[in-house]
Amino acid sequence: MRSGRRMRRTGKPSGDVGESGAVVTRHREPSRHERVGLWRTRRTMRSNSAAGEVRKWRGAGGPAFGDKRRRGGMVLNVVRIAAAVAALQITAAVATEPDSPSQPAFASQWPDASNTGPPRDLKLKPSGPLTIAVAGTTISGLDIQGGVTVDADNVTIEMSRISAKAWAVIKIDPHRTGVVVRDCTIDGRGAGPDGNGNQGIMGQGTFQRNNISNVENGIVLTGKGSLIEDNFIHGLNAGGAPHYDGIQIDGGISDTVIRHNTIVNSHGAAGAIMIDNEFGPVSNIVIEGNLLAGGSYTIYSDGKFNGNPISGVSITDNHIGSGQYGPTLFRSNRPTYLRNATDGWRLVRNLNFGNVAAQEAIR
Repeated sequence: MRSGRRMRRTGKPSGDVGESGAVVTRHREPSRHERVGLWRTRRTMRSNSAAGEVRKWRGAGGPAFGDKRRRGGMVLNVVRIAAAVAALQITAAVATEPDSPSQPAFASQWPDASNTGPPRDLKLKPSGPLTIAVAGTTISGLDIQGGVTVDADNVTIEMSRISAKAWAVIKIDPHRTGVVVRDCTIDGRGAGPDGNGNQGIMGQGTFQRNNISNVENGIVLTGKGSLIEDNFIHGLNAGGAPHYDGIQIDGGISDTVIRHNTIVNSHGAAGAIMIDNEFGPVSNIVIEGNLLAGGSYTIYSDGKFNGNPISGVSITDNHIGSGQYGPTLFRSNRPTYLRNATDGWRLVRNLNFGNVAAQEAIR
């Protein structure tokens, strides 16, 4: 205590002035064990409520300074509290330590039917097909039967259900920017207008927390600068001779982030993510922290078309369930491939697919 005199090392009785101004007589020096306990307590618990008990022990005056047994018990309790606090601090430090390099860094809840699409208790208002041509428009809370065409900048489509046998359930003009599609259920009904396959979303923008199914391809990207995050792409289904892809990049794409999605291609064809250079060069594609499963190969990065370069593709920290022939196929390019686990199918089996038939088909 800062206001009193230090206890002499002679072991003789000495007087300290407590915070209350009273003189307190001590009849012995604290043992080495007790002094160490107090030192540790002061260091780790200056702002803790137990500090009040320490002040009493050191000379605040009053009944806390009873007999030897009581003083010894007080020290023991304080030391126990200090040890418990230290243990909690160690636990917290361990919990915030980054994962080891051999383990994927993302371990949060995976997107599935329980946490994507509109809120379950939201009453949706019926609507027909829409064409949005006014910049800054927000569409929210609709049950849209028919496709949505976006031909304006800074459009937001949110918390809605869109169902259509359209070429693209949501089609975004390739020259538009700032488009956001989030918290929607997107259902392609298993076929396009010609009976063949269709796309869930076609275009560029920010696509988050959507539940996409019954399409040939979940998201087909155009342009640059897209963010695809926290989506659940599954139940791929189409007529004709489909080439199923969860996310498809066919060239002319750059500066895109694909992060923390669940993509399940339960067919033995194509992949969860397809990257190729058929319609132009590809650059700066980040694929990180996803749960990806199925296809022929789960991830393609295929530079065999037209001589257009593929560069800057990074595939890290994903959980991959192998396709029919393997987890990856890379041709004529060398993506960065780090810390990807091979436990994808095990994790997929624990997902909520929204109906019993889909769940059993995966298991």
